[in-house]
Amino acid sequence: MAFVMLMPMGIDIYLPALPDMGRDFSSSIESLQVSITLFLFVAGFGQALIGPLADRFGRRPVVLAGVLGYAAGSLLGVFAQELTLFYLARGIQGLGACAASLVAFSAVRDRFSPVQGARLYSYMNGALCVVPALAPALGGFLAIHLGWRSTFVFMALFALLLAGAIALRFDETLAPGRRAGGPIYRWHRYAPVLSSGSFYYYAGLALAGMAMILVFVASAPVILVERLGHSPMVFSLWFGANAMVNIVAFVLAPRLLDRLGRVRLMRIGMWVLVASGVLNLLGWALLPLGALVFMLPVATLTIGFSLALGATLSLMLEPFADRAGTAAALFGTLQLSGGALLATLLLATPLPAQLAMALIAIGVVLPLLYWAPGSSNPHDGDSSAR
Repeated sequence: MAFVMLMPMGIDIYLPALPDMGRDFSSSIESLQVSITLFLFVAGFGQALIGPLADRFGRRPVVLAGVLGYAAGSLLGVFAQELTLFYLARGIQGLGACAASLVAFSAVRDRFSPVQGARLYSYMNGALCVVPALAPALGGFLAIHLGWRSTFVFMALFALLLAGAIALRFDETLAPGRRAGGPIYRWHRYAPVLSSGSFYYYAGLALAGMAMILVFVASAPVILVERLGHSPMVFSLWFGANAMVNIVAFVLAPRLLDRLGRVRLMRIGMWVLVASGVLNLLGWALLPLGALVFMLPVATLTIGFSLALGATLSLMLEPFADRAGTAAALFGTLQLSGGALLATLLLATPLPAQLAMALIAIGVVLPLLYWAPGSSNPHDGDSSAR
């Protein structure tokens, strides 16, 4: 589960120091926001490259190389004196994080059934949410006492320790007989995934949810610290409280999955995402901006995304057992790169963050509720889970 922690750690640990970093680089806070979406944009496209490598050479060498790359990017961030070099460091970190995350989810698919996998994906995402609960507080403490660069030292050390654990304890999960042969990058490996309408449905839902999360993450330091005047530690408390909501939702998701099935649970999560958009819209229109007005719809968004994500990923992977790494990579590319691109475009407009999140929920997620892949009835249940 430590594999999936590299991704949120690469974002959340330095969020409280974002204003200080802008002053250190003599750049606007908007320029530092780009480092967040750039990290995930590269992570997304990296999965399209790394997924076939994991299918060809196995999970173990790919995750080991990725974790070491993450450590190298973190160290480059420590010594970066210009924003361009810092962006390069963030890109390298993103590639390393995507390799670790992709292998984590593909390894589950290697060893477990689709329904078991959905349950484990939810638990893994719950573990992943521990990082947003703790990383901002840790990052705020490190930034106050040792400067923001110490957060990148911490990431480098964490990655090096994880690389040692992989070398000693992580066994290969992809049997040699199941590995892809021939050229690594072949259209016919991508074609079944990219020609599947259901793939785009599930990836589009994940993209929308990720974009909403990224709008929140990139805007939170600006709203809570710069505009509302809260300290980095108070910011960390708000961020950590939302992460605790996330953890609870992810822990409950496997139990709800057993009772409701994957499709029904996914749709419940989608309705909660739409509700978060409505709350954002009402808060913006009717109430003065405050921490609770901003964070309550975000907590609702967090619950919806937590409920939907594990089932969504499991449903997407089910038809592609012979190319799970490639399918997970393409899914991750659309979710992360597409979500990062959409969030970046919205953050570049004059739209307030509340309206940007509402626009995604009502404009993207709500229409998806009325189109079910492979079925004329969007209310069909999940027969595999019954």
